[in-house]
Amino acid sequence: MSNTDFNLTRGTKQLIKSAINETQSNNRYVLCAKIADNVVSKYNGLNLDYQLKRMGLQTTGQILEAIDTFFFKHMSHKPQQ
Repeated sequence: MSNTDFNLTRGTKQLIKSAINETQSNNRYVLCAKIADNVVSKYNGLNLDYQLKRMGLQTTGQILEAIDTFFFKHMSHKPQQ
């Protein structure tokens, strides 16, 4: 699946934005770890599995792809100042 075909849920976008703000990083691996920590803290038990499946973030690869998509769609089209 290419980055342009991958749609992010509002929850996924918010998780990525929060991770960026909390870490002050654009390193995809730092963000991946922070997102995983935040999701585990936010959801528990079966609700965690349900939310991860709904957002398409069940694996590290899926989280990294979501981060890449976020940067591609939301960061690369900003005008340079």
